[in-house]
Amino acid sequence: MSCSDSSDIGFFHGDSPAPTDASTETTLTAPLQPTQPVYTVVNTLEALKACLDDILRETAIPPKLYSQAHSPRLTNRPYGSTQTQPISLSEPTSIPSPLFNLPKSTPEIYLDAEGISLSRSGELSILILHIETATLSKTYLIHVHLLGRRTFFTKTTNGRHTLKSLLEDNRLPKVLFDCRMDSDALFGQFGVLIGGVIDLQLMCLATQNGGPKHLPSLGKCLSTDLRMTMEEHHRIDSAKARGQKFWRPKCGGSMQRFNDNQLHPDIIDYCIVDAACLPTLFATYNAALGNQVSLGRLDHLWPKVGCSADEEEALKWVNKILDESRRRVLRALEPNFCGGTARNIWWNPRDEYDNNGWNDY
Repeated sequence: MSCSDSSDIGFFHGDSPAPTDASTETTLTAPLQPTQPVYTVVNTLEALKACLDDILRETAIPPKLYSQAHSPRLTNRPYGSTQTQPISLSEPTSIPSPLFNLPKSTPEIYLDAEGISLSRSGELSILILHIETATLSKTYLIHVHLLGRRTFFTKTTNGRHTLKSLLEDNRLPKVLFDCRMDSDALFGQFGVLIGGVIDLQLMCLATQNGGPKHLPSLGKCLSTDLRMTMEEHHRIDSAKARGQKFWRPKCGGSMQRFNDNQLHPDIIDYCIVDAACLPTLFATYNAALGNQVSLGRLDHLWPKVGCSADEEEALKWVNKILDESRRRVLRALEPNFCGGTARNIWWNPRDEYDNNGWNDY
């Protein structure tokens, strides 16, 4: 994406500066949303507790699913500790009956992260957490640089949960786009191994029967797969371009702007614009996969008897999405992991041609 500013009008803020006080909520005019979502910059412990309480109040945690009992438990130590090893992948568990009544676990939490050389060796500056339910559409910009480890270990008002425990709960679906670097940073810096991940990039590939040779960027998916007006496209591109002017070195900016005590309105817009579109992008891909994407689908016991050919194909891709999403998260445990590759492991040269235009920024 070009560093040039395509508009003088802010994507969310217009000509007025955005408040960044943790207690202030600002109404947005985000595209593709039925209601006007709000955002909060979380930079105090009081605001963090309020954020966690909102998650507990608004999200529905389903009962433990059969397939999720096979997720590895870890000792929750940061990268570098020799004691951090996966334990058993086959814990004894009871199989729910009937199997077909498993909850679909519609995702309500959408995650993104920004930082300086985001990885285990870089710095996680801002954790972007978007809640999308029937009663709430809200984005939290959690200022990890200011809050430090307290971000993940501060308890909720009832004293039962922390952000770490909620992120690691594999009963609670979380949607990310290409979770590899985000999970590497979370685990490498804070010992947080995300559970219940559904990777939108993999969903995109599944809707294309495996996809092209190179992995798609989020910007490409938004511009290609979402139905938006030219005005909405323009506003998104403008917000991204203005934000990049502040943090991208080749545009004259500095990544340190993600660490500012008072985040600039253009940095806030840059962080929010993608998160506001993730729920609609998930719904788009899920519809293309027969609305079958849920944590309850990762079961090798799921029967093929009675399924149509299309349903069986969709379920096959859903299981591949969930399995590879989990594998991506677990790569944060590999000592030599350094970001992964842009090459699509599902690419089949017999079915697809190499599309070199996917990685646009």
